[in-house]
Amino acid sequence: MVDAVVSFAVKRLGDALIGETVFLLDVCSQVKELRDELRRMRCFLKDADAKQQQGDERVRNWVADIRNVAYDAEDVVDTFILKIDATLKSGGIQKCFIRMALMVKNCTHFYSIGKKIRAIRSRLKVISDSRVTYGIDDLRGNEVNQIMQQQLRNHYPHVEDDDVIGLEEHTKTLLTELVKDDERRCIVSVVGVGGLGKTTLAKKIYKHDSVMSHFDCRAWSSVSQQLSLRDVLLKIIKKSMNPNDHELSKIKKLNDEDLLEKVYNYLKDKRYFVVVDDLWSFEDWNRLRPAFPNGKRGSKVLLTTRNKDVASRAAPHSFQLEPDLLNDGDSWELLCKKALPKNLHETNCHSADLKKIGTEMVRKCGGLPLAICVLGGILATKRSEVREWEYVNRDIPSNINQGKNGGVMGILALSYNDLPIHLKPCFLYLGLFPEDYAIPRKKLIRLWIAEGFIPHTNQDARITMEDIGKHHYLTELIQRCMIHVDKDFIPGKGKACRIHDLMRDLCLSKAKEMDFLNIYGHRVDGISNSSSTDTYRRLRRCAIHLNDKPMRYDFYFNNSTCALRSLLVVSPLSNAPTPLKYQNIKLLRVLDLENVRDFKTYITKEVCTLIHLRYLLLWVDQDAPILSSIDNLRNLQTLRLKYFRGILPDKITKLVELRHLNISLGISTEKLQLFEKLINLQTLKNIEAGAWIKKGCLEKLSRLRKLRVLNSSRMQTDALINEIVSNRSSSLSSSSPSDEQYHDSLKVLSIHCNDIFDDNIIGSLSCCYNLHRVQLWGRLNALNLLKYPPNLKKLKLYNSELKNDPMETLQYLPKLTFLMMKKAYTGEEVVCSTKGFPKLRFLYLYELKQLKRWRVDQGGMPCLKELYIHKSRELSMLPEGLRFISTLKKLEICGMQLIRDRVVRDVGEDWYKVQHIPSLVVID
Repeated sequence: MVDAVVSFAVKRLGDALIGETVFLLDVCSQVKELRDELRRMRCFLKDADAKQQQGDERVRNWVADIRNVAYDAEDVVDTFILKIDATLKSGGIQKCFIRMALMVKNCTHFYSIGKKIRAIRSRLKVISDSRVTYGIDDLRGNEVNQIMQQQLRNHYPHVEDDDVIGLEEHTKTLLTELVKDDERRCIVSVVGVGGLGKTTLAKKIYKHDSVMSHFDCRAWSSVSQQLSLRDVLLKIIKKSMNPNDHELSKIKKLNDEDLLEKVYNYLKDKRYFVVVDDLWSFEDWNRLRPAFPNGKRGSKVLLTTRNKDVASRAAPHSFQLEPDLLNDGDSWELLCKKALPKNLHETNCHSADLKKIGTEMVRKCGGLPLAICVLGGILATKRSEVREWEYVNRDIPSNINQGKNGGVMGILALSYNDLPIHLKPCFLYLGLFPEDYAIPRKKLIRLWIAEGFIPHTNQDARITMEDIGKHHYLTELIQRCMIHVDKDFIPGKGKACRIHDLMRDLCLSKAKEMDFLNIYGHRVDGISNSSSTDTYRRLRRCAIHLNDKPMRYDFYFNNSTCALRSLLVVSPLSNAPTPLKYQNIKLLRVLDLENVRDFKTYITKEVCTLIHLRYLLLWVDQDAPILSSIDNLRNLQTLRLKYFRGILPDKITKLVELRHLNISLGISTEKLQLFEKLINLQTLKNIEAGAWIKKGCLEKLSRLRKLRVLNSSRMQTDALINEIVSNRSSSLSSSSPSDEQYHDSLKVLSIHCNDIFDDNIIGSLSCCYNLHRVQLWGRLNALNLLKYPPNLKKLKLYNSELKNDPMETLQYLPKLTFLMMKKAYTGEEVVCSTKGFPKLRFLYLYELKQLKRWRVDQGGMPCLKELYIHKSRELSMLPEGLRFISTLKKLEICGMQLIRDRVVRDVGEDWYKVQHIPSLVVID
């Protein structure tokens, strides 16, 4: 992680040399030398990071010293730029006299920064020399520690846990896959976060009678983080060939290549089953793969891994199983088996109070089996009394960590340690959000960008930092099971992700070790010099978590050396109390006050002095004056204003770095010239239709990806569509057809029409290759879909009042995965034919008030995953065809009395149609 801190400091120093040279003048050479020295220190940091994780206190202190130097170097440059900016603003200095004026007015600043940089360089030299002085020059990993970590994982197939809960269905599923008579050797994978029970499940399968009788030979091998090819191959040989001592002695003399060949030759005539447990990288699999021939029909290899990408690359079309977290009932049962004496558990002779506190404790484990097992091991040493259990409950996190060799955290930390350097700060940043919080994915990526975690790319201008954040950074964290996609998707709120409670505990622990962030509770009356330390001086990020109590909340800093870069206030309330008091937080890059109301004018003025801001989210009343000095925020990338409806100031044209502009209630403007200079703009949401919609209005917004227009007339809508199409055509006029997909930047289009849409509106956008999401709010006479955008995946229709069945045409959109219809149809029947909606995964039918009949033919909607039917009260029964959709995982019915009674378990008339759906939610 420290390498990421130093890398960021090096980048910041480099940016200063490029962008602020005119200000730095004669201190440029000192900044350059400091940057170069930090670069050289990075050569040692990767190994040092690994060794400090193994408990070497000397290395830990040495790494901390380097981190502090990097922090201080970044602070010096950012503070200097802030002072120069203030001087320029106050002095009204003409550009041609900048150099002379700076020399005269800022000689103190120049002297100060030069002195500080010299001091930092001196510290850096002392730190570098101390590597030899304190005997930490050899930074190679500790092999003994690696062996201990291996033992911690308990990878022994003969050691079977009898207390297995919640794996019955997964066991059946895996057994079905393993005994299939496939022609070639197949790979089956079990993936998931550390502690989920992957190895336990694999052991259960390995020892199962069906497996033992089906295969000619079996073998178990554990890989762990540092692959020893030789050790793995020898384990396979011992288990599968069962050699005697003399044979084994001869085998051990073979080199790795000969061992691979020996395993291959032995297995090639067998129907074999090999478990490769705890595989960490695709490269490790590539080294192991030559040992596994096709063998006899039905041979199988079972992989367990924390990284979904490893499983997918090892066998792109193979079966993958990700066990679920335990529910409350299974969690309590597992705890009872581990914590209570056998007679109490089997006879259920425990008090209701004991169960109450036990249930409370397992909820804190978040359904993670390993955490529950560790907790049960601790409780097993106590008397089965409420008072004893309450004592443990008061300190759940530390008690869980008291398990063998660090317990749960020791295992979860393996995943963190294995993260690439660039992903560690991204992971730690998740700690700013509350426990079990649905983190919007787009917002998270924009925060990472604002912090500088995602670099600019000059290799391909068509690939944005947002693309890198989504497709590489976020996806890899999901693939590694460090975070998971939020399954409770709420329409209109966007996609979100969550972090497991124990993974978040790990995140906070690591983050606080390196002064990366801090969390404050509901009431903080200030952080002052009297309570500050050197750690406080370097505090980089802060989150304030409010609860639902209507208390006054004052938060301020009065330490002149505060180096805070991110300040987030997270609250479930829409009326979170204020005020916030700003003092000495001028280096902020991120200010997120989403639910902080009553944002006073004096605060908006203070916000406009934060020239380093990249991300700004405010709740601003409709009639509030809007950031009159907004032009000071020249580095701003994201601007979100909640509940503001009004006219943006002309000074917004100065925000040339702005990428995302979202005003929740609408931007009123007759002049699109306000946006013409914002050449980096990607998102423009909730702009009111007006005279700005004319020829050439979008010509200069070549990077615009998301556009939402409000209160448009039919004429304005037609003109806007024509402009989108013509603007795209002109950008393609000098391009080859092969580049077509890259020059069409618009991906999301939303139009709110006060009039009526043209029947051919979707067809008129058919030349927009990259357009994948369309939202139309307004009346439609009909849907003409003879043509359509070729990559349209999501369609939302609101208040369309269509008279003809919309499914009749929508079902033939080949790539449609998401369809929402709200008050979109006034007819009585909809039909989905046999080949209809081939890719649809999410279907929302809201307030189709006249709908009485819905038919789904067998074979229709073969990929449907989630179905929501709300307030379509005339619908008398569910379609017969639902029982044939095996992919359907969730059905939610809301406000529909007729249907509610028909899906009652076992007795409802429609129960047989939905009994295969795992999640059935009925809401009155």
